[in-house]
Amino acid sequence: MPMVDGFPMISKDQGKSMMKKVVGRYSIVKDYPQLIRSLSEGDIATKFVLPMVEALNWDIYKVTEKGPEVHEKAYREKSDVGKGLPDIILTSENGTVFVEVKKPPLGEKGMADLRKYGDADLIILTSFEDLKVCTRSRYKSKVRCELNYKKYLEKFDHLWKILSNTREAKRTRAAYKARR
Repeated sequence: MPMVDGFPMISKDQGKSMMKKVVGRYSIVKDYPQLIRSLSEGDIATKFVLPMVEALNWDIYKVTEKGPEVHEKAYREKSDVGKGLPDIILTSENGTVFVEVKKPPLGEKGMADLRKYGDADLIILTSFEDLKVCTRSRYKSKVRCELNYKKYLEKFDHLWKILSNTREAKRTRAAYKARR
């Protein structure tokens, strides 16, 4: 079985099957607006975003060391712990991707937050319901791809090509970064 950073690689077909489960779970939750409103950013990250990035071949047990729990703790304690960091940092031999999680609806909120993230290959801004894949130059952020969760399965090959923890996606991210 192929490995990335000591983690067994998930195939594209396995990833698509995993994504189908996450999207299905979100579709059920989406039917209850009061439930969606009650979810914190940490809930969204752990219940939907982390399983989504796992479906894209990232080791979620590695990313949680710096991820949603730190930010949830800062929110609960009204402290500065984790401020200035992305909610999730995906890092491997195939590059670095920052993930900023927001509550739905995503709209334009969060784009200003991207200013603090310097040199990641890509930045994902997501509420899970919506997803923006952005690059960041010194002075501005540029949206490279926008999707609604209803399109995650239909556009899975495209998501895999840009966001997966694979060499192919690493090359795509490098091309996006070069054109920023």
